[in-house]
Amino acid sequence: MQKLTLISLLLIFNLTFGQDKSDQTESLIAEFKLEMKKENISNFFMVKHITYGYTILTHKKGDTTPCIPKGHYFNMYGFWKNGNNTWLKKYDNCGGFNAVKLTNSKATDFYKEAIEKLKKEEVEAYIIKRDSIINGKKYSFVSASNHSALRYFWFFQNSVEFTKKLDKYNLETEEDNRNLNYTSNNNLSIATLNLICEEIIYGLEKKKIFKRLK
Repeated sequence: MQKLTLISLLLIFNLTFGQDKSDQTESLIAEFKLEMKKENISNFFMVKHITYGYTILTHKKGDTTPCIPKGHYFNMYGFWKNGNNTWLKKYDNCGGFNAVKLTNSKATDFYKEAIEKLKKEEVEAYIIKRDSIINGKKYSFVSASNHSALRYFWFFQNSVEFTKKLDKYNLETEEDNRNLNYTSNNNLSIATLNLICEEIIYGLEKKKIFKRLK
C-alpha cells in the first residue's frame, strides 16, 4: 500500500457511505432488513468489507455466466440473534449465501452491550504530529494509505439506525512513523467489534462454510 503524509490547512477525512448506481449495497441491506422483519428481529447489524482489485464471480451456483462486479468487490456480513442462537449471513456483489449458525454469541452480545459507545465514538485519523497554528492558520499532519482495508457498519436497534466507518490503517502505527491516535483508536468499541467479527468471519471463510444460494 502506498502511504501518504498530508500537511494541510484543512483536513477533510471522509469514508463515504455513498454508492454509485451499479453498487448493490443498499439493495442488499434492504433485503437483509426484510428477512429480519419477517423473523421479528429488531436488533442486528451488518459489516461491509471492501476488497480492491479485479474479481470474477459466478452469479449463482451451477451458473456458468460470470458475474463481474463494477467498482470494488465487497463482502457483506449480517449478524443477528434469534432466541438462543446467533446467526451470520454473507452477501457479495453477486448475491447471497447460506445463513450460518455460530457457536457463540460474542459479536451480537458485544454489540448490544456497547451500543451507546458505538453511537458516540469515532475513529480518529493517523496523526504523526499534533496540529499547529501558524499565523492564525491551522496545519494538520496526517498519514494516509491508498487501498487500506475499509469497514462499513450498519446498526439496527429497534427503531434506531446508525452507521459507522473504519479505515483499518488508522488502527496501525510504526516505530518511525508513530500514530499518536494508535492507543485511543484501538480502545474504541468499533475497533473491538471489528476484531470480534473478523475472527468469526475469517474462521468460517477458511473452512469454506459459506455456500452461494441457488
